[in-house]
Amino acid sequence: MNSISLKYKPYTLELKTPFKSSKSNITERKGFIIKLISSSGKTGYGDACPFPEFGSETFQSDEEELKNLKFELNVDLLDLPNTLKKNLERFDDFPALRHGFEQAVLNLICNQTDISLNHFLNYESAKEIFVNAVIGIQSKDKTIEQSQKYLSEGFTTLKVKIGRTKFEDDFEIISALRNKLGSEFQLRLDVNGNWSFNEAKKYLDKMSNLEIEYIEQPVKNLNDFIKLKKYTSIPLAADESIKSLSDAKDFIEQNASSYLILKPMLLGGLLNTLEIIELAIKNNVGVVITSSFESAIGRSFAIFAASTIKNNTAHGLNVSHLFKNDIVKDPYPVKNGKISLEI
Repeated sequence: MNSISLKYKPYTLELKTPFKSSKSNITERKGFIIKLISSSGKTGYGDACPFPEFGSETFQSDEEELKNLKFELNVDLLDLPNTLKKNLERFDDFPALRHGFEQAVLNLICNQTDISLNHFLNYESAKEIFVNAVIGIQSKDKTIEQSQKYLSEGFTTLKVKIGRTKFEDDFEIISALRNKLGSEFQLRLDVNGNWSFNEAKKYLDKMSNLEIEYIEQPVKNLNDFIKLKKYTSIPLAADESIKSLSDAKDFIEQNASSYLILKPMLLGGLLNTLEIIELAIKNNVGVVITSSFESAIGRSFAIFAASTIKNNTAHGLNVSHLFKNDIVKDPYPVKNGKISLEI
């Protein structure tokens, strides 16, 4: 490939209202838009949006790395995944930054060769993607009100954050959702790893009749997942525990969870994510792709990953409405609980 130059620009996305989970209270997201320019004038853009609360590097460490970086690119288009991985090895401890450079490189190559990403990577995308609505930790009345609104907008899957100090408060809200809104929608719960094994065992038993699609990250580590799966009929999903291909392999080989929740930004990019998807599907493990509250630029790669999964699983990609602003207009708006990819 021709010699390339690098530019980058920091950005901040403010949320309209704080989004609360048992782990954090998100008010803004900060990242970098990376721009690569070839000698022929072609460009490629990527998003690096670190999320240290979920195990990535920090904004400050990315900024320091970018300041001192001399980026060179030497890839073989006939063996892109392997040669691109070698070019990006320096970012293995910076997954968000690795995502940003991988995205920029892939976009640059596609622009340079005038080939679509689907064609270049040999993946076919679904024509539409189902998405879930997500609701942070808040009062019972507000949770029910938001849930009713999302269901009226066409969503068929709700994801609700739980993990409050008192489980009784969580249980009251979950029960109220089923009692007031019925069972015509899928209900996902996300604990963000806030329970001990003994707490999870007790709480899941109490929720066994509430028709939960899955419970996300009820405990923190692989061993607790393995033990917990033996005690509950509610499917388990691993999110924060999956930070790499190696983590995903461990969960799949140990049959530790029924679902893997994958965030391309925190896995170092699209190629790693696609590799995990293939491995999971081969082993009959469900996959859900979710946003890391990144910009619309970065979210486009999460949408691409989700589009390669040919089923009606709802993915966690409905976040653009939570922001006051974005880098660009969202090219993949959500309508009736779906994202359309038809041109």
